[in-house]
Amino acid sequence: KPIDDLSRLTLAIDNALEKARLKQENLKYQQQLEQMVADRTKELRQANKNLTHINTWLKQIVDTTRKLSFCTDVKTFGSRLLHEFGQHMSANGGSLYLKEENGLRMVHSLDPGHAPGFIPFPLASNSVFQKVISNKQPVLIRDINKEGGFNASGWEYYKDKSALAFPLPDGFGDVTAILTLHSKSSPPFAEQDKEVGSILASYSCEALRAVRATESLHESERQFRSILDNIRAGIIIVDINTREIVYINPRAAEMIESSVEAVIGCRCHDVLCPAEDGCCPVLDLGQRVDSSEQLLKTCNGRQLSILKTVTRMVYRGKECLLESFIDLTAQKAADAEKTALESQLRRVQKMEALGTLAGGIAHDFNNILGAVIGYTELCFLDLKDPSHPIHQKLESILHAGNRAKDLVTQILTFSRMQEHILMPVSIVPIVKETLKLLRASLPANIQLRNSINTQQKVLADPTQIHQIIMNLCTNAYHAMEETGGVLSVSVESVSLDEQASTAYADLSPGSYLQLTIEDTGTGISPSIMDKIFDPYFSTKGKDKGTGLGLAVVHGIVKSHGGAVSVNSRVGGTAFHVFLPVTDDSADAREGKHTVLPRGTEKILFIDDEKDLVDISTQMLEKLGYNVTGVVGSTKALEIFNRSPQQFDLVITDLNMPEISGDRLTQKFIHTRSDIPIILCTGFSDRIDQKRAQALGISKILMKPLAMNILAETIREILDMH
Repeated sequence: KPIDDLSRLTLAIDNALEKARLKQENLKYQQQLEQMVADRTKELRQANKNLTHINTWLKQIVDTTRKLSFCTDVKTFGSRLLHEFGQHMSANGGSLYLKEENGLRMVHSLDPGHAPGFIPFPLASNSVFQKVISNKQPVLIRDINKEGGFNASGWEYYKDKSALAFPLPDGFGDVTAILTLHSKSSPPFAEQDKEVGSILASYSCEALRAVRATESLHESERQFRSILDNIRAGIIIVDINTREIVYINPRAAEMIESSVEAVIGCRCHDVLCPAEDGCCPVLDLGQRVDSSEQLLKTCNGRQLSILKTVTRMVYRGKECLLESFIDLTAQKAADAEKTALESQLRRVQKMEALGTLAGGIAHDFNNILGAVIGYTELCFLDLKDPSHPIHQKLESILHAGNRAKDLVTQILTFSRMQEHILMPVSIVPIVKETLKLLRASLPANIQLRNSINTQQKVLADPTQIHQIIMNLCTNAYHAMEETGGVLSVSVESVSLDEQASTAYADLSPGSYLQLTIEDTGTGISPSIMDKIFDPYFSTKGKDKGTGLGLAVVHGIVKSHGGAVSVNSRVGGTAFHVFLPVTDDSADAREGKHTVLPRGTEKILFIDDEKDLVDISTQMLEKLGYNVTGVVGSTKALEIFNRSPQQFDLVITDLNMPEISGDRLTQKFIHTRSDIPIILCTGFSDRIDQKRAQALGISKILMKPLAMNILAETIREILDMH
């Protein structure tokens, strides 16, 4: 003071006021800044809190993803996924559905009974599931009671509070599953739950794809193993690097005669195939990996012939060899059997051809025998004095003719393989007759001896008994052909008790005839003793036998209810044939008759052999009949058709070149239905007694025609008519 200049005071006041204003403004700004810092600090704290919560969720999501990665099947995955979602989202309900071709199928539910197990397509319009599938976006329902516009589609039991539904996409963007959550507690689900759930769902869909792929892989492996376990081929998988067997199916284990457990882990060449210095014969020895026939070594040291195929493959992440093999044992046996059957078929065809040839020869031979026997019997009729020296010679001729006739019958029987009629027979005459035939063919260095101590009979076919003796004696003769020896044949009665009969298969205790044929030849080797009765088995050359002899003997003896046994040693073989004795007797038609039946009827006799026509005509005329003998069927038909009523009986041959006998009889019967007809044949495989009766033929007679049989047959038929 004093203030000299008031303007300076005014300036000082203005400055003071401005300073005070600025100070107040600074204080206010400072307060604002402090408030802003406080607000920002609060926001940061809240953000940190939220971030910590989110980080916790993210950590839980990572943990959940890690837990889900350990799942190996969809059922376990769905249970764990819903459990994790329920914890993260505070949900107390929910379910997981997989999308299938026809609808949605539930995998798991947190609250069973609140959602159906299957929701078929098409889904209800505007339903939650329909929205999720069509939009491929999650759906949030904060309040089920207040938010309308959604149909039930499986939500009919959820009446209140909030719900969430998440799509789980596959690798191509399509929805493969739907996960639903339900919360009855407050607060309801919010957008943040939807966002966090979407993150968790995105991780879950990857895990679901992995689980489904793993499950599909396991199913494929299960099916693969099931196929391999049940296939009939042997399958083995071998690790290429270690050469260890990592898989073997039961069929392969059976083939190598071991168990699956015992083989797994073993080196393949220790149990499968021989190795050279430890080297694999497939890989190390440069062989091709393909199919080939090889030997498989079994655990018992045997070797099987197999068809083996080897291919490379990856099994459980490792490079392996898949070896498959088929046992060729049965196939080789079948091939061998086929070859044997083909050989047998050729032999059978050869035998059939021989049988046909034998039949043709027998037919012609019977015609020749007919002339010999017929003229001999006519001589008997002309020679009244039985003491005449010619009479004995004629008997010898007739006896030789009948022997030849029986021989032809045997040839025909064998060639036709026809059924045989069993009758009570004494085998002694058959043995003696056979030995007479053999004696002429045996060389001088073989002696023939026989011992017959019984006259008992057996129920048999004489031709087949002859065949037994002939076959066994022929074998004995061949065994001594080079060195000579003694052929012994004996027949005796034996009685087998309970103990003795058990030594022979299929024999019962009782009385038997024992036929023994013994030689002093080389004997039979023990190694082939069990094969000697097999068809076509023979140790002889092809020019000495077919291998059927002993098989035929065995079959005949068995068919007669008997048995055959053999004892062989170095220096001789003895065959013993046992045939059951019979007490039955049968009347045999005698070869000669003192009184022959006679008649006066008119007979038409037809044959293509003039000698047979002449002989038969003379025979019948001596018996009193009026006979018209005709050579040839055509001429006979003309004579019959001119006057069919003049004949009382027709006797015709079967095998004639122009019209066969069976056709000729049909023409006779067509002209005159009541004419009796006798058909004669030396051999025929196309007609028998049954067919003859069907054709209207009264009787079939086998050539050569014996006068007594012809006389009796004619009288029998004429008397019937």
